[in-house]
Amino acid sequence: MIPTPLIPPENPNTVHLPPHYSMLKESVDHFITKYRNGVTDFCDFSSIFSRLLQNMPDPPLEIVWFYSALGFHTTKLAVRRESSARAALAKDLFQLLVSCSDYCGSMKRIAILAPFVFELHRLVLEETDLKSDVQSLLEGLISYCSIFCGKELQEDSDGMTSLDPSFLDVIPVWVVDQSGVRDHSKEFFPIISDQLCKGIKSGCDIGFLAGIVMCEALLLNLCLKFETGIAKAEQEKKLYGTAVQTITGFRNFYFLDTLSRMMLEPVLPVVNLLGSGNEALLKEVLFNAVMMVEYSFTNPQARVPPCPKSLKDLALTWLFVTDLAIQSARDKGDQDKAISYLNGFSRSCIPIQLINWVTSQGSVGGMIGRPNVSTPIALIKWLLVVEDQGLTIFDGDTAKLRAKAEYFTSRTEYGLQIIKNSCYNAGKNLFLYSRRRGTEEDKVDACDIEMADPMDAMVLSSDDRVNNSSTDGTRKRKEGIVDETKPQVKFMRCQFQENSMRESSIVFPQQ
Repeated sequence: MIPTPLIPPENPNTVHLPPHYSMLKESVDHFITKYRNGVTDFCDFSSIFSRLLQNMPDPPLEIVWFYSALGFHTTKLAVRRESSARAALAKDLFQLLVSCSDYCGSMKRIAILAPFVFELHRLVLEETDLKSDVQSLLEGLISYCSIFCGKELQEDSDGMTSLDPSFLDVIPVWVVDQSGVRDHSKEFFPIISDQLCKGIKSGCDIGFLAGIVMCEALLLNLCLKFETGIAKAEQEKKLYGTAVQTITGFRNFYFLDTLSRMMLEPVLPVVNLLGSGNEALLKEVLFNAVMMVEYSFTNPQARVPPCPKSLKDLALTWLFVTDLAIQSARDKGDQDKAISYLNGFSRSCIPIQLINWVTSQGSVGGMIGRPNVSTPIALIKWLLVVEDQGLTIFDGDTAKLRAKAEYFTSRTEYGLQIIKNSCYNAGKNLFLYSRRRGTEEDKVDACDIEMADPMDAMVLSSDDRVNNSSTDGTRKRKEGIVDETKPQVKFMRCQFQENSMRESSIVFPQQ
């Protein structure tokens, strides 16, 4: 009897490559070699991958990208000297990519369009006389994305499906005619930040890539909306209207999270197209569009079924964008704008969603009380306190925000002492104070937490939604008194406008 051969146990670290990987990788290498040797006809490759696509109702993204690149380069080499034909070539590329994704999910349909956005960006740089054609193509792209973002509201999303790493191997095919390219991914995704580009290269899902495509489309469209010879206020109004209309049309968490991450960068990745002055104006417009409008798709009553983790990540990123917007307005001396952003923070249901998730976690149970805060920095501090108690909040894609959070909360607190919280396990609320001249009844108990920020006092006095009658929460005991030579503070409860949101909040993932 022949003994059964022993099968070695599978290595858990083994990377499982798709069955088409070897053929695709070999084809990519052959294509690049032939292209650089002056070959202009790639029909042999096209016929092979055309048959392959016919047998794949829902083809892998990398197969679609390679097949479409073959036809695109073949046609482009024939019309490379005809500027007017490039817009038509880009339109054909869009139609080809769309036709190859007929049976794909909503987010995959959008993610597949990345080569189209890449080509539109190149047209903006290389063919300045095609501005109106590019604008028309961009409007078509944005409308297409809006349609399928709307379909996502009624169907299960494929956004969390992981992309096979082999899709990165196809990117060099699209930038093959660019000399001296060191980072193919950065060249292929020219309108995203370096951090997002690193996220793509380290492995991402369909929703992440779809969010990048939509964000690039928005930014490129806004760049083309800039006009010379018009007043700044008129320019800002026009850009703001376009931004709000696009965000409303996309109504997509992946997109808003991507946009928020880009807004955390020192400059937007379109500064090379606009120059520093216009880039600063565009960033302010985006702050206004993200902060001053309550989009229905972020409201739990809209019954939008996003992935819970995506919602949590968005809430955390949005929180830091809010603080950055407020600080930016303060740095410019625009106190009215800073107050408007703070009011936008208080009106939004996003902070409430985040608080609801934290307080609903079984691992913390009733040990964590609900905070009453009206500044993003106060909520960030509370999240750090909660995380120190064992609940993981900053994880995965948001892990880097933990370091940023620690930096934010270590900033100088404008000369006012931070009182450490020793009683939150008893369910104490966090409180926000306003600067007052010290009297004995203004002294505070050491069980309260001070969210030190002089701007908070301005919010309390200017926001008619804040319940000023809640000052009875201030403690009037002498044993908690701090150094009398330091400025005294008075704690006041600040309430969110929750309405019925708390009862219908979107559920975040359990830890």
